[in-house]
Amino acid sequence: MKCKICIKSLTQNEVNKSSHSSCLKRLFANSKVSMALTYPRAQFQQQVRVAVQSGRMSISGVQPKAQMDLKSKNGPLVVVESGGDYILKPTPEGFPEAAINEHLSMQLAKIAGFIIPECGLVGFESVGEEQREEAYIVKRFDRDGEKKLHHEDMMQILAINNLNTDAKYDAATYYDVLRKISDMAGLGVTLEAMKRIIFNYLIGNDDYHLKNISMMHGKTLNLTPIYDCLNTQIYSSKTNSPLALKLTNDDQSLPYYGKMGNGLYAKDDFLELAESVGLPIKLMEKEIKKLLFMIPSMIEMVKDSGLSDGIKQQYSETLFQRIKLLSI
Repeated sequence: MKCKICIKSLTQNEVNKSSHSSCLKRLFANSKVSMALTYPRAQFQQQVRVAVQSGRMSISGVQPKAQMDLKSKNGPLVVVESGGDYILKPTPEGFPEAAINEHLSMQLAKIAGFIIPECGLVGFESVGEEQREEAYIVKRFDRDGEKKLHHEDMMQILAINNLNTDAKYDAATYYDVLRKISDMAGLGVTLEAMKRIIFNYLIGNDDYHLKNISMMHGKTLNLTPIYDCLNTQIYSSKTNSPLALKLTNDDQSLPYYGKMGNGLYAKDDFLELAESVGLPIKLMEKEIKKLLFMIPSMIEMVKDSGLSDGIKQQYSETLFQRIKLLSI
């Protein structure tokens, strides 16, 4: 049995808790908290409706989510109207196993060397003969106790009007994002942003849009931890673009994308983008090699995940396709 937080094997003594004690401490600051919720999904949805109607909570996008907190030091986890330390995201209808997909994708990001918030999978109480449904839970990175930490997404940073729902996809390119980050925070942070674009391409996340790229304002200006990261290609049409934004204003001029006409990007396209924003090509090639070096560990984690065999196969096929393209 695998841990519901790190997806690594549990000892015999830890099977009943479904997670390592050390993982529970990182996520909840307490190894006694249960990863099993004390209510079914239907009751959770009713609690969320009450919280939304109170005007203290908003739900945006296709994926329902709610703020959660521990009722006491040892739990249980409960829905709260505001000030919750956690966000709970059940799998939305029409997107099978999205919660498990997101948790896996976040752990792959960790393997790749990116900073992620603590996260895991909790189970709703089962009803009758139904199998226990799992939901994705993530610790909020925008709070320090009662204090909110200031961060802005790229829609805000680029002063793009949010009234048009498509703006987060078509109002800017990754080139625009990288140039802005370079101006604000320097080439070190720009390199990190470039690596994240390539990683999201690798795992098949075609929803890495402007609202999913954010900067944290602290002693220094930096990217926030990765969030809303999953293989969305599994649920997308074959005709969908493999990335949420275009790389540049003229992708047809890119060496692979423009020449091949198959709607996919390859290593040389990312290298050209990197060079255009001031990142050395040799450094970028080295970073891509480092990412690809972690692929065997990523493939093993996909196999060890709680995804069904069919979705595991789809996820792995995406990885193998992108590995080939990033190796050209």
